[in-house]
Amino acid sequence: MRARRIVRRTGLAALGGLVVWALVGLPFFVFPATDPVPAHADVVLVLGPPVQERVAVAERLLAEHRVGTALVSVPGPETQWGVTALCARSDVICFRPDPSTTRGEARELRAQAAAHGWRSAVVTSMPAHLARARSIVGRCFSTLSMVPDAEGPFRGWPYQYAYQTAATVKSWFLPGC
Repeated sequence: MRARRIVRRTGLAALGGLVVWALVGLPFFVFPATDPVPAHADVVLVLGPPVQERVAVAERLLAEHRVGTALVSVPGPETQWGVTALCARSDVICFRPDPSTTRGEARELRAQAAAHGWRSAVVTSMPAHLARARSIVGRCFSTLSMVPDAEGPFRGWPYQYAYQTAATVKSWFLPGC
């Protein structure tokens, strides 16, 4: 009888914790703070991988002359992601982040900004990644507009909640750019 109560209470506590985690995660992973696309920025940073939804944001901003350059993170061969033609454009810089993380992408933005004199950037990624990306990229570059890609109904909610939570906690222990 006592063991059954302990199991029941433990299960209810775990379920309650899961519900609290899901609710607390809503403003970070489901409905993150986003920024309006500025009338003009120097560059759009496409956080990897360069999936079509993110690339479309960069292509639209380039076509509308709202940015002068797209900086595209390609973690692996360009052919793997189907961005060979995109990376051949004169207004696109593709790079392999080192390390292959948001931090590596932020460092590349900082380096490219120093080389090209960029002062403002639009950063695009999936909605679940925007809050964490704002924190990490913001350590390396100050004038940012965070714009979600047009990813459809979220795929893999449980995985993203777990991954983004763990990655956010990890980012707290890696200060600086």
